[in-house]
Amino acid sequence: MIDSDGSKSVMNIKDLQVFLHLSQSLHFNQTAQATHITPSTLTRLIKRLESEYSQVFFERDNRTVTLTPAGKRFVEFADNVIAQWRQLKQDFNTSLQQISGELTIYCTVTAAHLYLPGLINQLRTLHPEVEINLETGDVALAYQKIADRSVDFAFAVAPDKPESKFVFQHIQHIPFKLIAPRQATIFSKFMTPGNIDWSQLPFVMPESGPAAQRLNEWLELMKIKPEIYAQVSGHEAIVSMIALGCGVSAVPQPVLEYSPVKDKVQVLPVSVAPRPFDFGMVCLKKRLDSPLMQAFWNIVSASIFE
Repeated sequence: MIDSDGSKSVMNIKDLQVFLHLSQSLHFNQTAQATHITPSTLTRLIKRLESEYSQVFFERDNRTVTLTPAGKRFVEFADNVIAQWRQLKQDFNTSLQQISGELTIYCTVTAAHLYLPGLINQLRTLHPEVEINLETGDVALAYQKIADRSVDFAFAVAPDKPESKFVFQHIQHIPFKLIAPRQATIFSKFMTPGNIDWSQLPFVMPESGPAAQRLNEWLELMKIKPEIYAQVSGHEAIVSMIALGCGVSAVPQPVLEYSPVKDKVQVLPVSVAPRPFDFGMVCLKKRLDSPLMQAFWNIVSASIFE
């Protein structure tokens, strides 16, 4: 099969795993969430498989998804391929010299919940002798942590001007959401439906890093000169301050979704959103000469989150 850009499309194991999940759930949104991809990415993946085999695997209408006879046959095929793949991996793994050692990973609390469990589970399966240390903190500190070697890997935002000493692996594009308190505040009168007077709203600003850069870019683009209530380190802390009624701000969408106080804030509608994060994993390029470092990097590089 040839894609629109002229490259050849190759079916891979992850495609088959996603297909099998959908064949069981028969629900595009559930499968997209469970496999950490967007519904649109899932739709494209299924269309690519159907096009590659010139078959329709799913019948879809507004309410239901059902397997076609061709889809049922492809389920059997995918089951067999994945079973053989797992057996081959197990055979190869037992013949490899065991990798052992200790890795330190730096990430935000949200990243620890959202991305890390799957990566750690794969590492434990492939290399059970490797130990993991976890350090949490502000994403703005990620590159400094890597540069001074206080950590081995860090979840980070791709910089606009990357330095050659770092290597970055994309994980997910993350949108920003403008948020405000749900409770009534002294500035609620400036947030009437369809008419938000941003100049009258107190802003809780990120202290530094890519979040601060994006919010400042957005304010400049919208020609807003904000009243700054506070400058705060860490996205999770910003959501908490907004929930308490301190002002408005912008935070990455996953931080809001995983916040324990998400029900106490509301998302404000905007005609133009702040620039999203290109979120991923970073490490020092020269340290990938280590078999231990390379082993974890291979897992990160092969993982799909969107």
